[in-house]
Amino acid sequence: MKRTQIYLDEEVYKYLKAESKRTGKSVSEIIREKLRAEINQSKENLVKAIDETAGIWQYKTENVEETIRNIRKGKRIDNIRY
Repeated sequence: MKRTQIYLDEEVYKYLKAESKRTGKSVSEIIREKLRAEINQSKENLVKAIDETAGIWQYKTENVEETIRNIRKGKRIDNIRY
């Protein structure tokens, strides 16, 4: 574990102190838990986005490599077939 120092505004500090008193956990422990939850949520959102886009080209009939080349060249894609 690494040690660090942060500055909190008054409102956040009061919330953390109240949460600490309510739960019996230290302010540092509460901060670590909140950060872990945020990081885990971000990871879940990324996995969800990947899952939602997986297979998106599955039913397209055009040549994928040619389409990507055209996109990179800045050409419009008007005749995409599904």
